[in-house]
Parts: sequence; C-alpha cells; structure tokens
Amino acid sequence: MGPLLLLAVLFVSVFILVPIFLLGVALVSLVEAPSQLLYLIRNPQVRKNHALEHATINLLQADYGLRLSGMSYPDRFVVFGVADPYAVMAAAQRAKQLLGQGRTDLVVHPRCGTTAVLTAFFFAVLFILLSWILGLFSWINILLAVTLAWAVGSTVSPWVQKHVTTDARVGDLDILGADYAYYWAFPAGVVVYTKESNVRWAIR
Repeated sequence: MGPLLLLAVLFVSVFILVPIFLLGVALVSLVEAPSQLLYLIRNPQVRKNHALEHATINLLQADYGLRLSGMSYPDRFVVFGVADPYAVMAAAQRAKQLLGQGRTDLVVHPRCGTTAVLTAFFFAVLFILLSWILGLFSWINILLAVTLAWAVGSTVSPWVQKHVTTDARVGDLDILGADYAYYWAFPAGVVVYTKESNVRWAIR
C-alpha cells in the first residue's frame, strides 16, 4: 500500500467512519439510557438495594481506603473489590442504620453507573444537535459533545442518584446474609442478600 493510499484510508477512517460510528452509538444511547433509568424507576426494590449498596461502599471506602464498585438487583446487591463478607455485612448494617437516621448523602457515589448513563445520553443529544446545526459530522462536534456531556452528566448525576435511581427509605429492607460473589468478569466481591428465597450459605 502506497503512502498516498494509506493517508487516504486513515483520513476516511478518522474523519468520516469514526464520526459515523459515534453517531450510531449516540442513536443507541438515546434509547438505552432512558430505558435503564426507567427500569430503576419501575423497580423500587432495586432502588433500595442501590441505595444500600452505595451507602455500604461509601462506608467501606472511608474505613479501609478501598476502591470499590457494585451492582444492585431486586433481591441483593454486590460489592466488588473486597473479599471479606464479615466487613461488608457490618458495613451494610451500619449503612442501613445511618440511612434511617437521615444520612441520605450516603446514597450518592461518584463512580456510579448513573453518571455513565447520563453522560452517554447527553453526548448523544449534543452530538446529534451539533452535527445538525453545523451540518457535518466532525471531530469538533465529537470533542464538544464529549466535553459538555461529561460536565453536565457529572453535575446532574448526584441529584439523579439521590432522587431517581436510589431510595434511601430502606427501613423495610432486610439484610439477611452475605457471601462470596463469583463473577468471572469482575474482581473478588461479596454479595449481600435482602430476600430470604435467594440466600444460600451466608454469614448472618
């Protein structure tokens, strides 16, 4: 392949194909982001587990200086990055108590997936608007959209976490047990059960 042909291929890839690909990603995000938020809104049990997950992670990070992540389900939540069920169980119980005392600040976490979902949604909207206004798909549109979307997503995320994707009213949420979590794509973790039917062997 000659140098001119190589330059032509690189130009097409970088300045045409990449923006078109990102436009496709943006269109998908316009559908997926609202549907993910709607799932949480329609599942109050997940929102409560999400609140307890965040509060538990915040306490563990404050106590041990760990960098943790988590996932929430209708019957449990998982904390990744720690392999001590006893520590996670104790943190979850303390988190529930603090939430009951009004510590709703604990339901907000800076690395929550809510931020990524919102950023993807705002990127989609901004990228499509900028492309339509300027009349072309370009790296300028991409950089502007990414910068603005991250700024807006990071700013809005704490409010959305506190009022939409979590529910700090966890007084009726039973913490039934904790066990080691085995997810092949994630680091070591601990699962905390909140429904009796799904508890296997677990510390209590």
